[in-house]
Amino acid sequence: MYRLDNKDYHDVLNLINCCISCLTSGGKTKDILIEMLKSFEADEAVFLSANNDYDGVDLGSSYTLCRDRAYLIQYADYFWRYDPLYNMQFCPTFNNTVFKTDDVISYSQMVKLEYYNSFLRPQNLLRELIIRLYSEGNLLGAISLHRCKERPNFDKRDIQKASILVPYLIKTFDIVNRFSLIDEERVLFEEWMESCSEGIILLDSGFRSLYCNSKAKLFCLLACGMDKRVLDNAISEEILIPTVMIQDCKNLTRPGEGNSLLNSNRIVNISHNKRYYIQYFPILSPSLGLTKPRFIIFLKELTGYSEDTEEILPKEHKLSRREESIAQYAAIGLTNKQIAEKLCISPFTVQNHLKSVFQKTGLDNRTQLANFVKYTDSPSS
Repeated sequence: MYRLDNKDYHDVLNLINCCISCLTSGGKTKDILIEMLKSFEADEAVFLSANNDYDGVDLGSSYTLCRDRAYLIQYADYFWRYDPLYNMQFCPTFNNTVFKTDDVISYSQMVKLEYYNSFLRPQNLLRELIIRLYSEGNLLGAISLHRCKERPNFDKRDIQKASILVPYLIKTFDIVNRFSLIDEERVLFEEWMESCSEGIILLDSGFRSLYCNSKAKLFCLLACGMDKRVLDNAISEEILIPTVMIQDCKNLTRPGEGNSLLNSNRIVNISHNKRYYIQYFPILSPSLGLTKPRFIIFLKELTGYSEDTEEILPKEHKLSRREESIAQYAAIGLTNKQIAEKLCISPFTVQNHLKSVFQKTGLDNRTQLANFVKYTDSPSS
């Protein structure tokens, strides 16, 4: 085994600290490759990620430090097929974690290949050191360090330095990759939440906002008395949860009401002639060690509807004002019991009124009723 000198150990320790810093400070793996360029006296550093079938390069997860990315695109599109080192880089059964060009092919043979003359030579590159990042049956990728033709070959000292680094590089790239996937899932989830037609709020067990889409932010700002003139500027600021919501959530967690958590709902009027239907869903997850529930809250704007407004269904159906109210509540998904609580009547009375609504309109069920109900935009204040 080659005996490393003090500079070699200093380089290794510096790179280990760089890996640790990447994890603790949320840095990028490119920062590690920049340091590797210095420590291994290389002219180029490339991170390559294979596709799922190991028959090509995942261009989206690969990057290069010094050369034009056009070369990386050329490699992914064509030249990987002719790279004599490709199979050893990405073969799951290959044992070596670190190797160099002349471990696979002599330089005298290498310079005769189309791969060298058409791809490496235009970049003035020839000598290569490969570090495979293989963890628990999962090949994370490969780091490729290059030197120009005029530079010395990578040697046993470089192999030994890289071999010491391998466990730290694997751990760093693995964790960064996992966080990247989590972040991608979070972005997709938030995009879906933002595209929903309803306002959505997630509250933690202390009734603090974990997430609000823009429709929910609008409600919270209006409900907290925000002036409409400054509403557009305030929409991106921290959102205060209205007191009425916090109290509703607290009511759902009051002791003495059994162990089961039931969802609740209400209709509220706020400023700017806005009327909202709110549904609360407490979520308790003992498996996550949560002793208090978190809450998912859905908000649906009932634009222009009020029990004192004009009919919401065509006048020809001759619905009474009470039937209009019940039809509206049924159309937004309330049960007979919930409608009865809102209107202070019995569920039996609600059922009779709904039968009358269906008879007068010729509808058969609540789904048809929901599609039939007409909403009109309320005037802006």
